[in-house]
Amino acid sequence: MTDVLLSPSNFWFSIALIAVFIVFVLELIGTIFGASVLGVGDDFGELDSEGFLNTAFANFLNINKVPFLIYLIVLLTVFGLSGLLINGLSATVLSVTPPSLISVPLAFLLGLFITAKTVHIISSLLPTIESSAVNSDEFVGSVAEITIGKASRGNPAEAKFTDCYSQPHFVLVEPFEEEELFSQGERVILIQKNKHSWLATRYL
Repeated sequence: MTDVLLSPSNFWFSIALIAVFIVFVLELIGTIFGASVLGVGDDFGELDSEGFLNTAFANFLNINKVPFLIYLIVLLTVFGLSGLLINGLSATVLSVTPPSLISVPLAFLLGLFITAKTVHIISSLLPTIESSAVNSDEFVGSVAEITIGKASRGNPAEAKFTDCYSQPHFVLVEPFEEEELFSQGERVILIQKNKHSWLATRYL
């Protein structure tokens, strides 16, 4: 197994999997000290000056469905495993591994497609994960910050807040008022839980 990971043809795939392992170790250490690295990268939306996160392509990739670091972890994992699988099958069937100029783009495209589907499933489970950790009723009155996207009535955006145990939570929020609009970076108050999102009002 070590020989496979250290093979020059698998270099980029091994790097991706090692990066995921490092994040896992950091999260494990952070959990011991009551912290988390899953909020890292939530300012990604601030770099979205061209509105990429609001495009049809971004919606297809489901980039705005989960916290950015979770998306990145899934993508790196799928990319790494896809690359190893492509090279492994090629070596078995054709007795030769494809050059990196072929295997890396192919694994990346395959990774994007599988990640989009996987993240869609994860996003549907997030409310369950959220409610199993802390009673969602305790979130009423919490002040959250919009991290990715723009929120309007019927079109929720991701927001992040920290509970009384200093644990970060990611929720989908939409305005309580019909004509209200929340942009990235704005702070809101959670006031009512719906099935898949929270109704919120602007924090003054």
